[in-house]
Amino acid sequence: MYPSKKSGPLVVALIAIAALSTAPGCTEPEDGSPRRHTGSTPSPELAGAWYQIFFDSNKTEIDERGRMIVQNVAYVVAHDDTTRVTVIGKTDRIGSASSNLSLSEKRADQVRNALVAAGVPSARIDTSWTGEKGQGVETPSSAAEHHDRAVDITVVKQPHRQ
Repeated sequence: MYPSKKSGPLVVALIAIAALSTAPGCTEPEDGSPRRHTGSTPSPELAGAWYQIFFDSNKTEIDERGRMIVQNVAYVVAHDDTTRVTVIGKTDRIGSASSNLSLSEKRADQVRNALVAAGVPSARIDTSWTGEKGQGVETPSSAAEHHDRAVDITVVKQPHRQ
């Protein structure tokens, strides 16, 4: 069974937990106690982290909470040279599609520039924008939704090259 659009992130997280709980290297003790890693395979590393910086309607300024997120991301990237950062700008549906696309680009660029200023190498940042497409919260076309006025930041580890 695959999660549908309506099932949301909770179902995806539950599927991931179920998959990880049966990963090689985990054994089921006969006494019924919780599974423990046996050490026969390497422990999994954190694959990534996801952050959102929210914006006021029709604005591109990063607020205090957003600046703290930028500093956290910069710290993580500075201490692990195997990480990459993805920045995706989004908007709500207020305004025209073309102006929303432009606004989401400006928001993404604003966050990217803040990350670079905080010490993240620009070569390790991938930036894109979606305008009003791919919204996290479905609303009527004229409804403003705060959670859609955001920039998503994802930090992921790059595979080790040998």
